[in-house]
Amino acid sequence: MPDDFLAPFSLAVIDSDKYHFLNLKQTSFMRSYKPTTSGSVTGRPKYYGEFDSDSFILAPTPDANYTFELHYFYRPASITDGADSGTTWLSTNAPTTLLYACLAEASIFLKMDPAELATYEQRFQEALARLKNTAEGAGTHSQYRYDQVRIPTT
Repeated sequence: MPDDFLAPFSLAVIDSDKYHFLNLKQTSFMRSYKPTTSGSVTGRPKYYGEFDSDSFILAPTPDANYTFELHYFYRPASITDGADSGTTWLSTNAPTTLLYACLAEASIFLKMDPAELATYEQRFQEALARLKNTAEGAGTHSQYRYDQVRIPTT
C-alpha cells in the first residue's frame, strides 16, 4: 500500500487494456475463497481485501503478472510540508477550519477572554463538522454518475 493510504476506493486489474474492477471483501472471505470443490484457485483476481497495514490480499491468486491500478483515499501532507509552496491540502480546501483552529490556539496562548476563546472554539467545531460532512459525502458518490470524488471547498 502507498505510504499515505487511508482507505481503498477501487482496485482494478488491467488485462489487455481492459479494466476489471475487483470487489472489496473481508480478509476472512479471502482466506476461505475457493470457487470450485476441485481444481486450482488461480486466475485473474476478482476480489481484494486489506491483509494488513502494508498490503492487500487477492483471490483467486494471480496466474500471471498483471498490472493493477489503485484509487484510494489518502492522508494529506502535514501542514508544515507546505512551507516551500505556501499551500497545503488543508489551506486550499479548508481555510476556514484552519483559521478558527489557529485563532482558538492563539487565544489560549495569549490568555484572551474565555468568551472569545469559546467563540473561536465553537466556530472551529462548526467548520470541522462541515469539513467532515463534505469528506463523508464525497466518499458516497456513485462512480457511474460522477467521474471522480469531488470535495468542494468550504
